[in-house]
Amino acid sequence: MDKQAFLELFPELVKNYRPAVDVLQKIGSIDLLIIIGPSGVGKTTVIRNIGLPFTASDVTRSARPEEVDGVDYHFRTDYGQIVNDIKGGRFVQIAVSPDGEFYATRESSYPPSGPAVMAVVADVVPVFRRLGFNRTISAFITPPSFEEWMNRMKTHELSSEQLVKRLVEAKRSLSFALSDDQTHFILSDEVGATLAQTKGLLSAKPDLQREESARDIASQLLQRLEQNDAQLV
Repeated sequence: MDKQAFLELFPELVKNYRPAVDVLQKIGSIDLLIIIGPSGVGKTTVIRNIGLPFTASDVTRSARPEEVDGVDYHFRTDYGQIVNDIKGGRFVQIAVSPDGEFYATRESSYPPSGPAVMAVVADVVPVFRRLGFNRTISAFITPPSFEEWMNRMKTHELSSEQLVKRLVEAKRSLSFALSDDQTHFILSDEVGATLAQTKGLLSAKPDLQREESARDIASQLLQRLEQNDAQLV
């Protein structure tokens, strides 16, 4: 099976998807820190330095220049096996990305118990909350300013088309986070302070001042996106 055939079949496969019972049982003792936010805000820095087991998702899209297979994601091309795994309920969750690609996480990618961290698109955060983890904490990573965010995005060496797609995705992500009363906001400025704030969520000791600042910046970013209709650079 080639990728085109898989992607045509995939939307039908994911309808009413349910993980196998044994898969759900294995995540019941995990406290999952869910990191959300658009490209360039600092998600990778948090994930790589927070000191928690990282859950890498399986994806069918191509790796970006800064991504490493088996570290950031598991980049899959064995489409027939993916179909069999979906039919057998072997993924904890599966999703269709905004650009139509396959994203999922296997039970084997999670630790047996305790805390873990992973990055997900905002659209599937409600799904993770319903899956049966011991606890889920969602954190939206916010850059210190729009200008700094754009500077970080430039390091990704995106084409104009790729940049527009990332900004459209950012609008969706920001809209979700700002309307969701369970999502925390982490200010991604100085690495030490950012990590300290994130760890505070795990111990139920949020830094309310930094969180409010991060939320205000997130609101400003969304306003810029809405005002300029993603034509920002």
